[in-house]
Amino acid sequence: MNKASLLLAAVLLAPAAWADDRIERRAPADPEGEVTILNVSGELIVTGWDRAEVEVTGKLGRGVERLEFGSEGKRTIIRVEPSNRRDSKGSADLEIRVPAGSSLSTNTVSADQRIRNVRGLQRLQSVSGDVSTEAWTEEVEIRTVSGDVELDADGQSTLVNVTTVSGDAQLSNVAGEITINTVTGDFEVEAGRITRGRMRTTNGDLDLSATLAPEGRLDIETINGDLVIDFAGPVSAEFDIETFNGDIENCFGPEPVRTSKFAPGRELRFREGDGTGRVRIKSLNGGISFCK
Repeated sequence: MNKASLLLAAVLLAPAAWADDRIERRAPADPEGEVTILNVSGELIVTGWDRAEVEVTGKLGRGVERLEFGSEGKRTIIRVEPSNRRDSKGSADLEIRVPAGSSLSTNTVSADQRIRNVRGLQRLQSVSGDVSTEAWTEEVEIRTVSGDVELDADGQSTLVNVTTVSGDAQLSNVAGEITINTVTGDFEVEAGRITRGRMRTTNGDLDLSATLAPEGRLDIETINGDLVIDFAGPVSAEFDIETFNGDIENCFGPEPVRTSKFAPGRELRFREGDGTGRVRIKSLNGGISFCK
């Protein structure tokens, strides 16, 4: 058994008497390795630093059976194991420091997540806990059910994918390829240059402010949500706007026309600038407003 395996085994065998006690553990880690964190409830704070090690501090609640923590190769695992009692929530408040270049994967139920200065790929999941993180140049994927999302990027082009069921989301300074999906959550997105945007809502509203790249693609669909889109800077695109029962308002000039004299639907198709990009917006009942 190697040293990493011995370390992991030692932690697994640690007594459950840790409950309600402060913990402090460290393990060596690859500067660009993978860190996986699983917690049920409580709080999770993850911060990137310049050391080639992972540090875990915090407090384990009474419903925690044990803390699994150890590194092997390029991977570090931190897992809060609740007890087998049905009334146990396995609450833990953890503050974790990881190498800044790490890839991070988290999975929580009701624990809130706050991630700072982690510059590798991020895949963050929560059920009802809120998620707050930063984006750099690596891909960021966030999924919640009812938890709210806050993402603050540095304006560099990257891949961002945010999905919620009822959670609201606020995205700032994102750029590159942006994908968002929600059922009833409201999204507020402040973006730099978008090369490709795919945005879907059912009943949630979307407020988007962005610059469209010269050959950028923006595809937005909603059923009942209202869409407000503000383009910053010059726009060069073919516009294809369609609504079945909602209003269309724009400040580009052309007016929408009825799709049929027997139905309330309206459509608007026109070219702005050289038309090198493409903007497609489709709504069933929600209103559409776009301007520059």
